[in-house]
Amino acid sequence: MAVKLTITFPDNVARKVCRLPNPDEFVSRAVERALEQGAAPVEASKEGSKWNRLVHEIADGSMSLGEQAARFDRDRRDFREQFRFKHDED
Repeated sequence: MAVKLTITFPDNVARKVCRLPNPDEFVSRAVERALEQGAAPVEASKEGSKWNRLVHEIADGSMSLGEQAARFDRDRRDFREQFRFKHDED
């Protein structure tokens, strides 16, 4: 029994695979070999992408600048005080 699975490849890879005499067999064998070599499937984390994780870390405070936080705040204030935006001219 065969299960049909849709996999997305980059355009250049997809074109090369489509040109093969038997693309389904090629992909099946390639995946089988990869799995035999111990390539474990990557599980999606609960938080999703690395960008979602970054947002969560910032929101929950687990990402910290540590000792550099005070300097960062000073530099940020200095920059803002010395930089003029269009809306500042009011």
